[in-house]
Amino acid sequence: MAIYDLLWKEGEDKSGKARWSKVGILMEKGDGKKSVKLTTLPVGSWDGWLVVAERKERDEPHY
Repeated sequence: MAIYDLLWKEGEDKSGKARWSKVGILMEKGDGKKSVKLTTLPVGSWDGWLVVAERKERDEPHY
């Protein structure tokens, strides 16, 4: 099973670099079926589009 992050572009910083926020995940099973789980809904200037991005390796939590 492949898991992808769902992102929305919140805006840009002063230098013009995009600010992205994760709003959920997309899961793709071996048979090609896909499922979406939203953990939050974008508000404000959201244009309705989400970006599907490969998950990046996360650092282990520091305790």
